[in-house]
Amino acid sequence: MTVLVFDNNLLSDYLNGVDDARSFLEAHERDPWGVPSIVLFEALMGSLHGYIDATPEAIIHSVTTSMEVLETTRQTAVEGHELQQALQERGASVDQLDALIAASAREHGGRFATAETQFWTDDVRAVLDVEACDPH
Repeated sequence: MTVLVFDNNLLSDYLNGVDDARSFLEAHERDPWGVPSIVLFEALMGSLHGYIDATPEAIIHSVTTSMEVLETTRQTAVEGHELQQALQERGASVDQLDALIAASAREHGGRFATAETQFWTDDVRAVLDVEACDPH
C-alpha cells in the first residue's frame, strides 16, 4: 500500500474539520498517511496566523497520531529538483516550495494528495502520482 502524502491545503482542511477533506480522507482511510515536515510547519504557521483553528500542540498531536511525518532531507531536495526539471520540460513547472512538498511523495513512493489544480494536469500526472482532492 502506498502512502498518501498530504499537501498543506488538505492538512489544513482536515485540521479545520472541513467536510470535503473528511470525506476525501474517509475514502482513503485504509492508506497510510504521510505529511512532509514542511507541511507540518505550514500548519503550525496557520495556527499562529489564525488560518487553522487549533493550538500548535493539538496540531502536533493530531498529525503524529494519525500520520507519519516525512522529514525533508538532502534527498528530498534532489528529488524536488528532478521533479521540477521534468515538469519544466513539459511546460508545467510549479512553485518551488510546492515542488519540494510534492517531491516528498515521490521520494517515499507515495501519491501526492492536493486540492491545488495546478497538479491535476496530464503533464504533471505524467511525472507525479497525484490524488486530486476536489473541495467543490
